[in-house]
Amino acid sequence: MPTGRSRRARTETGRRDEGAPAPPPFPALAPQGPAAASLPLSDILSRVPYRSLCRFRCVSKAWRALCSHGAIVRRAPQTLSGFFHAHHSDGGLRFSNLSVGGAALPLVDASLPFLRRRYASIKLKQCSTSLVLCECRESEDDDDEECDYAVCNPMTGQWTVLPPILWQDQEGDEPVHFRVVDPFLGFDPAAPSRFVVFSPLLEVCDDVAIYSSATGRWTRNSEWGDNREYPSFSAECAFLNGMMHFLHLVIEEPIIALVDADGDVCGEIALPDGMEEACSGYSSIGHSQGKLHAWYMHPHYYELSVWVLEDYASEKWTLKHTVDVPELFGRESAQEDCDEDDRTYKYEMFAIHPEHNMIFLTDWKEVNLSYDMDSKEVHLMCTSGDFLGGLPYIPCFADLVVG
Repeated sequence: MPTGRSRRARTETGRRDEGAPAPPPFPALAPQGPAAASLPLSDILSRVPYRSLCRFRCVSKAWRALCSHGAIVRRAPQTLSGFFHAHHSDGGLRFSNLSVGGAALPLVDASLPFLRRRYASIKLKQCSTSLVLCECRESEDDDDEECDYAVCNPMTGQWTVLPPILWQDQEGDEPVHFRVVDPFLGFDPAAPSRFVVFSPLLEVCDDVAIYSSATGRWTRNSEWGDNREYPSFSAECAFLNGMMHFLHLVIEEPIIALVDADGDVCGEIALPDGMEEACSGYSSIGHSQGKLHAWYMHPHYYELSVWVLEDYASEKWTLKHTVDVPELFGRESAQEDCDEDDRTYKYEMFAIHPEHNMIFLTDWKEVNLSYDMDSKEVHLMCTSGDFLGGLPYIPCFADLVVG
C-alpha cells in the first residue's frame, strides 16, 4: 500500500490480510454411494448460503476450517444480509443484520477499518449490491478539503480510490482536471470483479464521465447534450442488466432513463399509470428477482403502490401490490400522523428484497419493519429508533480486480 500522496495521478488498491496462510485443505470424506462419489463435500458446501456456513463452523474445529475456506466461501450463494445505516444519536455508521433482534454480531464491521488506516473521515455515499462507495478525507474537521472517493468490498477489505478525471482537449494543451461529483456506482453480481462509476461533469454540463474498473480509467461521453435537462444522478437510481436506470422526476412528465456503461442514454421508460405525480422522497425504483420495480407513496394518505416492469420493449408495468402504510405500523389513520406545520413525509419505503416480494419501511421516528407482499406478514426489525432506513447489502467474496 503506497504511503505517499499524489492527487493528480493515483489509483490505489488495498487488501486486508494479504500474505495470510491459506486454511488447511479439505478433510477427506468417504463417499456414500455413486452420487456422493461424484459430488465432493466442498462442492456441496459451496452451494450452501453463507449464513448456513457460519452456523456449520460451530460444529467442530475441522468444520470451522472447512467452512472458512476461501474457495467455498467465494462460491457460496449470497442474499440480502443486512443494512448500512446511520445511528440516530451520533450519526456514526452502523450495520444491522437482516434478522435484527438476534444475538449475532453484525456481519460487517461498519467502521471499515481497512479505510480507517488511511482516512480520518469516511462517509458512506452509496451501496450497490455488494460494493460501497465512500467519501474519504484525511481530516475530520475540514469538509471543504478535497476528498477521495473509494470503492470497497466490506467483506474482503479490498478497496480502490477513483483516480482524478483528467482530459487533454487539444494536442499540446495542459490536461484539464475535473472534480468527481455525485458519482453513481454500478455493480453487477454476475460479474463480481468489475464495476463502473458515472460522474456528471459540472464544469461541462453536456458531458458525463464513466470509470471502468476493467481499465482503471475514466472515459468521456459528450452526447449528454441531447439530454441536458437530466439532473445529476441521485438516489432514485438502480443498476440492472448492465444499465443505470435513472428515475428522472424534475420534468413535466417523469420518466426512467436508461444509461449504458458507455454513458449513452439508450432509452426511456414511461412510468406506470398511477405514478404520474411521482416526486422525490415519495417515489423510487429498485430491482427484485431480476426485474425493475417502481413504487410511489401518496404524500398525505401514505397509500403505497408497487409495480414491476414485465417487459422493456412494450413498457408493460404490472401493479404488484397496494397497501395502507399506517396500518402496517399499527395506526388507524395517516391523518393523525400529519404534522400541519411540517408536511414532509413520515413514512418511507427504503428498500425491496432482491429475491422475494418483501419491502422495507420506516416511520423515521422509532420503527423499522419488513412487509411480505405475498403473505401480508409484518415483521418488526427495530422499535428503538436506532435503525431508521438504510442501504441494503449483499455480501460478496470475489476478488476486486482493478485495471
